Amino acid sequence: MKNTNKWISLTVVVLLLVGCEKLNEDVSSLKRTREETDIKLKTVSAYTVESGKDERLMEVAGVVEPRQELALSFGASGKISGILVEKGATVKAGQTLATLDGTALQQGIHAAQGQVASAAIKREKAAKGPESHELQTKKLQVEKAREQMQKARDELSKAEILYANGAISKDEKDKLASALRQAELSLEEEQVAYNNLLKGADPLDIEEANASIQQANVQLSRAKQEAADAVIKAPFTGVVAAISKTASEQAGPGTEVIRMVDTSSWLVKLHIEREQIAHWQAGKVVKVKAPDGSEAEGKVTFVSPVMDTSLGSYPVEVTVDGKKVAWKGGMTVTCQYPLPASNVALVPVSSIGVSDEEYYVMKINEHSVEKTFVKVGALQGTFYEVVEGLEPGDQIVAAGLSYVVDGEAVKVADE
Repeated sequence: MKNTNKWISLTVVVLLLVGCEKLNEDVSSLKRTREETDIKLKTVSAYTVESGKDERLMEVAGVVEPRQELALSFGASGKISGILVEKGATVKAGQTLATLDGTALQQGIHAAQGQVASAAIKREKAAKGPESHELQTKKLQVEKAREQMQKARDELSKAEILYANGAISKDEKDKLASALRQAELSLEEEQVAYNNLLKGADPLDIEEANASIQQANVQLSRAKQEAADAVIKAPFTGVVAAISKTASEQAGPGTEVIRMVDTSSWLVKLHIEREQIAHWQAGKVVKVKAPDGSEAEGKVTFVSPVMDTSLGSYPVEVTVDGKKVAWKGGMTVTCQYPLPASNVALVPVSSIGVSDEEYYVMKINEHSVEKTFVKVGALQGTFYEVVEGLEPGDQIVAAGLSYVVDGEAVKVADE
């Protein structure tokens, strides 16, 4: 009997051990099944949609440019006689920066000035009319011509008597008749000239003198312009940014010699997306931040009324006082433009996707995601306005949209 009980006890122990081992195997199997199921669920970060209530800042990056930048060159060809400034120098508007050898040009000016003076004297003389000695001279010339005509007439009278008596030939008489006609013409010409002098100033002479003066002045202006083209002057107050030529080098029209920049103010050039441009207005004050930590107030001075079709955005300019910052052209800065408070839903930019030119989000419904198309508004900093498609309290995938697909099961790691 004792042996029987002993075998029964051993049997029970064996069965218990086998059952425990089976139970452990079932538990391990369940754990593995659960782990495999968890692995198949993608982990995503979530964002709960909220309405915008407080004023926000739209942040847009832009490039700093000087107010003016100009390449300066001579308007004439020649050898550079001097560069009168150094790179980095601050110069005033109208200051001479460089010159060409102007010896020949100055000679041209002096010659033209002489022509103007000579023409002026001729005009003055023409306006006064003949002087008394000119009248007296012309009167004597008339009297002399009259005497010569009378002499020719007397000789012809004598010749006619001699011809009638057969003392001379007809040719000899005809020559004296021709001489008389020539003397009469000379007297007539001298008399006309004398009468004209008696009339005073000749309008034609005055007109001719005026034309000569005008032509001389044109030549003088041309000579002065050529001399001016041989000098480079600062068109505005600014800084010499570069000098590309040296003294004694040849330079021609249009060849850059000096580059100037005006740093009295800086222009920050922005490109604003079509969804944002409605907020931007000229005259608005914005905060501008540089990478070195410096900040300055700027004013919106230009908002383009038309889109730059090559970029698909609207050009906007913000002006910053150059005296308040030590910036450099080409720096990238960030402009913070204040936006009014809005009840429109706001979501991170990283949560918005684009498909066939439509915007969408991946909405989280319990343990899966649903591709939901939305209509976006303005970009406010790193947030998009969503005007249709979402409600406050909706939960969406915050980032990594390419990581999940519509209808896929997910689990939320953080929010």
